[in-house]
Amino acid sequence: MSFVDSGNVKIYYEEAGQGTTIILLHGYTLDHRMWAKQVTYFSPKYRVITLDARGHGRSDSPDTGYAREDRTGDLWNLIQYLKIEKFHLVGLSMGGGDALSFAIDHQERLLSLTLADSVAAGYKPKTRFRDYIDLLKQYPPEKAKEVFIASTLSYYVDRDPEIREQLEQMMLSFSGKPWTDPMQGKYSKRDDVRMAAMVRIPVLIIVGKKDLAWLPLAKSLNEILLDSKLEILPGVGHMSNMEAPEKFNALLESFLSGISGKGL
Repeated sequence: MSFVDSGNVKIYYEEAGQGTTIILLHGYTLDHRMWAKQVTYFSPKYRVITLDARGHGRSDSPDTGYAREDRTGDLWNLIQYLKIEKFHLVGLSMGGGDALSFAIDHQERLLSLTLADSVAAGYKPKTRFRDYIDLLKQYPPEKAKEVFIASTLSYYVDRDPEIREQLEQMMLSFSGKPWTDPMQGKYSKRDDVRMAAMVRIPVLIIVGKKDLAWLPLAKSLNEILLDSKLEILPGVGHMSNMEAPEKFNALLESFLSGISGKGL
């Protein structure tokens, strides 16, 4: 197992393959395992790196320090540690929001940016989600986690039980510490949607047509980002890379192969 020291937090990461580097950032309450089919597909041609965000998977779970800036700082420390000069950055959901934020601050280090079913600081979806803060007021932490998982994964019960099982296993490994962070809701937030206009590198935006919460954001970002391409996957929900891995991988491979430059 490999870890990098990021301040006082150890961040877990895995790497496979050789060549130009792709770094994959996972969604909230999940971990590096959600990218399994992408690692298998891309590692014969690329160096593929996955990591667990702080509070997730095998990474450390401090009592506080869960601002987006903390997670992008962990990514910065990882690429410094591994001496990666240029790379392709891919993020889904929370990982997409982190990837966009990183690109705004450090696009000179990126060959490209891929945002899949992405969130973004400064955007609030109209769809209401089950609020885990409210759940913590009703239940002890473990019960709140159980209710949150059942509610979040209800979409997959009949559609794809295998994906539901995989997501549940990752969510059960989630520490829950970001929920109980005393700074929860108090971190300053910038408007990354507005600042996205600063990003001038090639951007691929992938979103499931059934991902009603984040489809409007994908369309907005496609208008804001100067060099972006939007791909909407029919019949696909929020976890586009897991629900339609063949389509997702083909789109990403085509996008990456069209970009010149080599990572280190």
